[in-house]
Amino acid sequence: MIFNSTLARVSLSALFCLLLLVSPLFAAPGVQIKPAPAWVIPVTASGKPASAKDVAGGYYLAFSDYQVNLDEQSVYTHYTRQIISESGIQNGSDITVAFDPTYEKLDFHQVTVWRDGKGTSQLQPAEIKIMPLETDRQRFIYNGHYTASLILTDIRKGDRIEVAYSRKGWNPVFQGKYSDFLHFDTFDYTQHQHVAIIADQKRALIFKEFNKPPTRKLTAGNGKNVYEWEVVNIKPVAYDDFAPEWYSKSPFVQVTEFKSWKEVVDWGLGFYGETKLSGPLKSKVACWRKEGESNSEFIGKVVRFVQDEIRYLGVETGENTHRPHSPGQVFQQRYGDCKDKAFLLCAMLRDQGIECDPVLVNTYKRAHLSEFLPSPIDFNHVVVRIEEFSGVPGRSDTKIFRFVDPTIALQGGSLSTISFPPYGQGLLLRKGQIQPISIPLQGTGNISITEDIYLPKRGDTLMSGHIQVKTVYFESLADEIRSMFQQNVMSKTEDAYLNYYREIYKHAELELADTLTYYDQRDANNFSLLENYALKNAWQYDSVSGRAYFGLQGKVLYDQLRILPKKSGKDPVSLQYPYHNTYKIRVHMPEYSNIKKESWRIERAAYTVAFSSDFVPKEGVWELSYEYNVLQDHVAAESVAEFREDMSRLTKNLGLELLAPTSGSSSGRSLNWVTLLLSLFTAAGCALLLRKLYYFSPLKGQASEPALPFGSWILLTGVQMVLHPIVAFFNLALSGGMIYFSTVGWNAMSAQSGLVSSLYKVSLVFEIVVSTVIFCFSILLAILYFKKRDSFPQLFSYFLIGNLVFAIVGLIEAQTIYAEVAGFNGDIIYQQFIRALISAAIWLPYYYQSKQVAQTFVNTYPPTEPEEYVYEETPEAAENDPGAVQRDEA
Repeated sequence: MIFNSTLARVSLSALFCLLLLVSPLFAAPGVQIKPAPAWVIPVTASGKPASAKDVAGGYYLAFSDYQVNLDEQSVYTHYTRQIISESGIQNGSDITVAFDPTYEKLDFHQVTVWRDGKGTSQLQPAEIKIMPLETDRQRFIYNGHYTASLILTDIRKGDRIEVAYSRKGWNPVFQGKYSDFLHFDTFDYTQHQHVAIIADQKRALIFKEFNKPPTRKLTAGNGKNVYEWEVVNIKPVAYDDFAPEWYSKSPFVQVTEFKSWKEVVDWGLGFYGETKLSGPLKSKVACWRKEGESNSEFIGKVVRFVQDEIRYLGVETGENTHRPHSPGQVFQQRYGDCKDKAFLLCAMLRDQGIECDPVLVNTYKRAHLSEFLPSPIDFNHVVVRIEEFSGVPGRSDTKIFRFVDPTIALQGGSLSTISFPPYGQGLLLRKGQIQPISIPLQGTGNISITEDIYLPKRGDTLMSGHIQVKTVYFESLADEIRSMFQQNVMSKTEDAYLNYYREIYKHAELELADTLTYYDQRDANNFSLLENYALKNAWQYDSVSGRAYFGLQGKVLYDQLRILPKKSGKDPVSLQYPYHNTYKIRVHMPEYSNIKKESWRIERAAYTVAFSSDFVPKEGVWELSYEYNVLQDHVAAESVAEFREDMSRLTKNLGLELLAPTSGSSSGRSLNWVTLLLSLFTAAGCALLLRKLYYFSPLKGQASEPALPFGSWILLTGVQMVLHPIVAFFNLALSGGMIYFSTVGWNAMSAQSGLVSSLYKVSLVFEIVVSTVIFCFSILLAILYFKKRDSFPQLFSYFLIGNLVFAIVGLIEAQTIYAEVAGFNGDIIYQQFIRALISAAIWLPYYYQSKQVAQTFVNTYPPTEPEEYVYEETPEAAENDPGAVQRDEA
């Protein structure tokens, strides 16, 4: 049943479209053959024939005449094609004229083939084929246009094909007022072009010239004004790649009978007047209103209904090219084009007292709309402005308005956050409006992308890597991706995403590790994607350098950039606007590798670009960050060269290589015996030197009082003496040892310049020697401290000064050698310097001035023997002391 009902819906839809296209054939419009109108101004062709290098397609226009009679509402067209090659026979032998039979009549006057000065008419009524022309069918628009086609016979190189016809009748929707753009350019060479407008002298035409068109000639007579333009030898105007749609350097003239924008507003208001709802439409609106929601919530429901449940389909025949169908009809048939949906939306909101108005916009001219003369043909789209907040009564400047495009389906967010295309300017159809209004940016959107690449170890054929991509779209970009996911088959979308990354990493093997997952938060208007791919054979081998590498490509951002050719440009460059992309590539590395640290930012009037490369040691991650923010819809012509350089700089950083360490070990951390032996020899040398320092005794031979017990601040020094050897050993063997005593550490800067690499190795040697000395010296200091040796204060002072000098050298290295190394944490060096400086500032004065220090560290080497007391006896004492004689004998 489900299949049958679906098939029925498809069949009915197909039948409807077929009827739209086929039914007019049963009453196909006729085309007549008549002489040229009497009002046509005769023109004699002139100019130079085209050279071969100026011709494309094998033919060119030797003559082009376009004349408009406003009172007759008729347009006369006359041209001559010159066939100059075989390709011209193929491309220039068919005659096709488009017209709208609902208000136009087509008359052919001449179709003549000239050969060797003789003309042969090929204008035969039976040979004219009338067929419907639905050029906008792919955009779900049926315009009712037809073509009259004539296939010429026996066309040869050198022939001239002369064609003349008239189309009489104007679309009544313009109420008899004339507007047009007269262009004086061509896709191919034109030998002579003539344009004329014939009008009653009472008709006031307004002209505006763009890009220096030919001079306008005015001839008056018999109550008529004849405006003419003529130009010869016209060559195509070349445009640079990616020129904006609104940009033109071709000469043209705009002509209109609308004297002001107010007249255009009044014209439009006749189609979008107040409409009272009735029937099911009235009931629908009343039902929503009874739910007791706020104005914003009610408006949101109405907007989503018109956007999502009224499908986009336009039947734009006759006056309905500009006149909308009634809201009731659109609601009943559940389809309509932009003006139909805009009128329906306004009618539903106005029924509940909500202020809203249609706005005419041009999706190509956008913010340049006000540069043109007032005319209905300036517009190709209709949107709506809705009052969200009325503000203080009587103060219109406090009102808050939101713009809504009713043709965009599946939009997210609330009324206050809904996105709106950057149309720039529009004409508000509201009484009293006298000029276009500016349309602010609204819900511009942005995209955040993070690629986590987990690399396997080199040579590991069992373990596979992994790529995880997290993408979050916001606002307008969320609207676009949401619509895409609803319209496409999920399995095909999943394959497309997988193939996208397969194309990036062609050398590797990529498979789906998990299904493509998406999360649509429509109310918050963000859309998240999660991709997971298994990665095998990620590493490539460069036979020239003999090193393995992994090639990174930031194609996700690259595809959004405007990459210009190297040739110099003279035209502005269009940009995807607005657009804001924050993009990160995080490479999780199984082994340490040399990463160059870099960070820069470029700020221009039209865009900002930023890049940074860094290493996160705790995670073992090389992190590349990019930002691309478009601030204008184009780059000015004078800034194109600068833009090309900026994009080149960015793209160079979107394709980087991660070089594997130059180590024979698969782990990349083989022992560096040279640096290890250097440290051991340094320790041996320290042992000899420290033995002599152990014997050093400044108070040797001097008698002193017994040493005082440890106390006060000296106890804090004792804590340091215990910790110093431990910390020094940790820095040397464990923390620093990962670099000091491994080949990876020794070769970590091999990718840098020769000078930087050499200085790096010299600094390593210096650090290994000094760190070893510090470790050995700290052991000696600890021994001297606990023995209360007299040399401790002096040697401890030297130790403090040496630490400070070592820290200063570290600062210099941080600012020079290590400045370009990603992952290098300069803050640690600064902290070490501050600690060394504070320690020296506190302890040096204390140990030189403290009496307690002088009375504590008094033991000499060798120890000073205490002086013996000599007992001298007087004769009287000897006589009285019977043991004296015994002592003397002893």
